[in-house]
Amino acid sequence: MPLRRLPALGSLRAFEAAARLCSFKAAAAELAVTPGAISQQIRGLEQDLEVKLFRRAVRSVSLTEAGRQLQPALTAAFLQIRDAVDQVRPRAQASLRVDSSGPIISKWLLPRLHRFAERYPDLGVTIQSNNGLSDIASGAADVAIRFTHRPGPDLFAAKLCAEHVLPLASPELVSRLDLRAPSDMARAPLLHDTSAEVFADPPDWPCWFERAGLDPMGAQRGMRFDRHAADHAIDAAVNGAGVVLGRGFLARTDMLEGRLVSPFGPALPMAVGYYVVCRAGLETRPDLAAFINWIRDESAATARCCAA
Repeated sequence: MPLRRLPALGSLRAFEAAARLCSFKAAAAELAVTPGAISQQIRGLEQDLEVKLFRRAVRSVSLTEAGRQLQPALTAAFLQIRDAVDQVRPRAQASLRVDSSGPIISKWLLPRLHRFAERYPDLGVTIQSNNGLSDIASGAADVAIRFTHRPGPDLFAAKLCAEHVLPLASPELVSRLDLRAPSDMARAPLLHDTSAEVFADPPDWPCWFERAGLDPMGAQRGMRFDRHAADHAIDAAVNGAGVVLGRGFLARTDMLEGRLVSPFGPALPMAVGYYVVCRAGLETRPDLAAFINWIRDESAATARCCAA
C-alpha cells in the first residue's frame, strides 16, 4: 500500500493501544487523551478501512477477527519506530529499564547491583517491579529477570540458574530448638512460602516431610505467605519466626552473611528456574548485552556458592 493510502497515524496508535490493553479507558490513560478521543479515532479508522475492529458492549470491548489480525503487526511496527527514534535521540545518560518481581529484586538483585554500576558507570538503571512478561512484549521494560519455565520462542531468554528449596532458619532458632535432624521438625514452627503454587506440583512442606521420612500430616501448621511474598517468608525466618522451606538461590545472600542456615536436608529441586529475558533480536544491543553478560556472571557465582 502506498504511504499516501495509510490511515492517519493517530488513529492507528489509538487502535493499537486499545487492542493491546483491551480497554479504551486504559488506552486513553497511556496516550494522555480522553476515552472519547480514543473511541472517535477508532471509529474513524473503521470507516477508513471499511471494517469493524471492535465489538462494543456496555462495559467492555473485544476485538473482531480483523482487529486480532491487525493488532500484532501494529504493535511490532510501533515498537520498531520507538527503537529507531531512541537510537538517534540524544540522552545525557542511557537508562536501562530492568523489570523483575519484588522478591528477586529485594533478596538477590539489589545486594549485587552496585557491582553493575561500578562496571558500567555511564549506564543508568531503572528498577521496575512486575511479575509477568507482558511488560517485555509491550516495550514497557528493556530486560526482565523472571522465575518461570523457559519463555516462548518470541523472546530471547537465557537461563541464569536452576532452583531448589531447603529448610532455612536463623542460627538462634536452630540453637534454641536444637534442630539437628529432620525428626526435630516436630517441635519447629513452620513458614510456608506459597510463591511457587502457580506452577504444577511445587515442592512444599508436606512433600519435604514425606521425602524426609516424616508424617506429612504434621506439615500443615504455621504461617503462610502468598505467592508475591517469598521475600517476606525468608525475612520472617531471618527474624526467628520459624523454619521456611525457602528458595536457595533467593536466600543466598542471607545465608552467606550468616542470617540463615540450613540445619539439614533434603533439598528438593524445582521444575522452574531464573531467566533473563528481552525482546528477540535486542539481546545484542550494547546496553542490554552488558546487563545480560553481567547478570549471567553474577548468577553463575551464586550457583557456585549454592553448590558449595
